[in-house]
Amino acid sequence: MSKNQGEKILRGFPICAGIAIAPPHFFSVVEEDIPEVTVPKEAIESEVARYYRALKNSKKDLVALQKRLRAEGGKEAVAILHTHLEMMRDPVMTVDVEKEIRRKSKSTEYAFSTVIGEYEKRFSKITDTFFQERIKDFQDISRRIICHLRCHRPASLANVGSKSIVFAQELSPSHTAEANTECIEAFVTRSGSDTSHVAIMARAKGIPFISKVEFSAEDLEGVECVIVDGRTGDVIFNPQQQTLDHYKKERKKLRVATHGLRRKGEFEAQTIDGYKVRLSSNLESFQEIDLLHQYGGEGVGLFRSEYLFLARDAFPSEEEQFAVYKALVEKVHGYPVVIRTFDIGGDKLGNFYPSRYEKNPYLGCRAIRLMLKESTAFKAQIRAILRASAFGEVGILFPMISGIEELRAVKAVVLEAQKELTKQAEPFNPNMPVGCMIEIPSAVMTADILVRECDFLSIGTNDLVQYALAVDRGNPEMSYLYNPAHPCMLRMIKMVVQEGMRAKKPVSLCGEIAADPHFTALLIGLGVQELSLASPALPIIKNVIRHLSIVGATELADYALSLTTSEDVAALLKKNYEQLCKHLA
Repeated sequence: MSKNQGEKILRGFPICAGIAIAPPHFFSVVEEDIPEVTVPKEAIESEVARYYRALKNSKKDLVALQKRLRAEGGKEAVAILHTHLEMMRDPVMTVDVEKEIRRKSKSTEYAFSTVIGEYEKRFSKITDTFFQERIKDFQDISRRIICHLRCHRPASLANVGSKSIVFAQELSPSHTAEANTECIEAFVTRSGSDTSHVAIMARAKGIPFISKVEFSAEDLEGVECVIVDGRTGDVIFNPQQQTLDHYKKERKKLRVATHGLRRKGEFEAQTIDGYKVRLSSNLESFQEIDLLHQYGGEGVGLFRSEYLFLARDAFPSEEEQFAVYKALVEKVHGYPVVIRTFDIGGDKLGNFYPSRYEKNPYLGCRAIRLMLKESTAFKAQIRAILRASAFGEVGILFPMISGIEELRAVKAVVLEAQKELTKQAEPFNPNMPVGCMIEIPSAVMTADILVRECDFLSIGTNDLVQYALAVDRGNPEMSYLYNPAHPCMLRMIKMVVQEGMRAKKPVSLCGEIAADPHFTALLIGLGVQELSLASPALPIIKNVIRHLSIVGATELADYALSLTTSEDVAALLKKNYEQLCKHLA
């Protein structure tokens, strides 16, 4: 692409909101081939010692990086690097590598890469996001160790010396931790997950981040300016002056809104005519709790307990979970906390039952279906959550409920766990709220039945769009079909909210659209009273709410419900938000 080709827009998956305007910087990591080298027996001890020196030096690197991040206030990044330090104590990184060196009489580099390669191969068929991220963490650590073995300086984002938007195939947690926020304006990658360690670090640093963007190094040639809109996933090359002026104004508004509302976090998310909306935070890990307080959240609307799997192969024990949940509840300082039970893919079963393989795990044994089969692990998690409920306001949320049979099955496990804890004289809240996630069309259609037997509903729009429209939201080729503005989504949200109102049960909504200011008026107009979203987006959404009226939002929703295409709905929301922006402080 030359700079004379004019404006061009690519679209990806938004991970961290914000607007950035800067020249592009292509960042790549060259993976070196490791030759197979046989070493004489008398050199084995020397090779083993060389490996442990590289391991020790890699740990020193991470400790030094932790120290720097701690000084910057990057608690989330510090905690993630602590996980990397713990992973370096894993037998894969210690015992297995030493055994391979001694058994094969190969060079340390070759033995190490062989062990890590076998580990990656073992997990390659497990497509569940959280397990894939664990592999990436191991790869990140492995690169650092290899660099020390070969006396090379690792590629780093700490050396980017001017305002730039970083383009990369993929980023590692180490790269993101080293990023200089004074120079790096945004990240754009070809691959990456919104639940990854990289995503958590980007959010903690406040760096706009878009993944799943199809670009090449050649696309950046001759490009002098790029705009990244982390709210929508738009990446604009060579913007026209009109486009550039528009985004400069948008960026200024976002900065003013975020800065002002972070200083005045005591302001309520309330419309100008008195309609109160509860804004809660989605937390990917325990380390993100500080962001909730920093950005003025009113509790944890969704705690994704899957992060407990990031450094392990098996289900965490009840005691391990209880320690995390109890600390979480205590650290939110009296705000309510909703803990979702493990939402992991059925493909994870390959780790426990190698003979079992599912061609389509997203429509198979995952989430609540898996946990009902893994009854011992499921009850352990429920017991841990119940025990944590003795220390604050805790609710439990069950994912991927397809009908009343599953809801009753999980409630039976809750009752059984309560009886056991009572017998053991363990304190817990006997009236702990039980919630049902609405993320499958069958749950929407039977919401009137489900709501009678639970205490609250939570609409998970990310998966609901995927299942309702039969489109894989992680597939870039299908991204044009993945549209939360589809008329069916409006109708489904409205249907669930109405059933909640009839039963006098609260209905919350989590998912990407909760953090998209274009959707805020629509969701409030549809009757949603609680939004759960990533903490950094809270000030923006709160500012929008404080400039809305419930009357106007309801009229907008009613009109949107009369539209017949996704394009018409999206155009309406865009126009409404642009008009609202004229009044935003």
